[in-house]
Amino acid sequence: MADTVAREPEECEPVSLMQEYKQTGNIAVRNQLVMHYSYIAKTVASQMRGIFTNFAQQEDIVNQGILALMDCMERFDPGKGIRFESYAFMRVRGAVIDFVRKQDWLPRRVRLTAKSMAQVHDQLCNELLREPTQQEIADRMNISMQTLSQYYSEISNSVMFSFEELLQNTNQMGDALESSMGSGAGPEGNLFREELRETLKQAIDALSERERLVVTLYYYEHLKLSDIAAVMKVTEQRVSQINSRAIAKLREPMEKYMKG
Repeated sequence: MADTVAREPEECEPVSLMQEYKQTGNIAVRNQLVMHYSYIAKTVASQMRGIFTNFAQQEDIVNQGILALMDCMERFDPGKGIRFESYAFMRVRGAVIDFVRKQDWLPRRVRLTAKSMAQVHDQLCNELLREPTQQEIADRMNISMQTLSQYYSEISNSVMFSFEELLQNTNQMGDALESSMGSGAGPEGNLFREELRETLKQAIDALSERERLVVTLYYYEHLKLSDIAAVMKVTEQRVSQINSRAIAKLREPMEKYMKG
């Protein structure tokens, strides 16, 4: 009983500090809050390390998270009845996503190649009134079939990265919220996980039939692009185009939700 009584003031302190900071704007109070909630930045950095390991240290991501926490404290409105932890967790993840995007993880050459391949494909479709073969695409681009296959692989890997990021955000946000905040976050963590999954489900449902088919076969059935192309009776390049368009459509509503 004594232990429970002793913990209650400490558990209430962040709420009181937040109210004080909102009333006074005292930097010292803000720093106390940052120290208390720093675990959010550390948790996000740990959960998302697979996304940024190629170009940033975990410490860099934690620092980005701390900056986002400070911004959260400025924007947070206690009167809305939302827990600061929940609000901050979403915005910190959104800040990390923005940071990753600014690092331009996808090489410019791959972007230009994907654009060029799409243009060639569309030109040949208009000229031939059918789906062009891979050989026809390679001939028009003056490259070998081996080089064309390499381009497909690079573009597919970049798109795969994007979708894996979406899946990671969906599956891990609720888990991270629960694990970082202990037993008190159970219902809230479950709520966020369900909301995220529902958001992703609605985004997938909004795709065209062909886009949903490619997403299902590639990411859930784990078929290769060549196998999907055979099923759909189109070229691998066309499958890659459909895949890229589908992921672009999925990312918009998901990132909008993640950023609150």
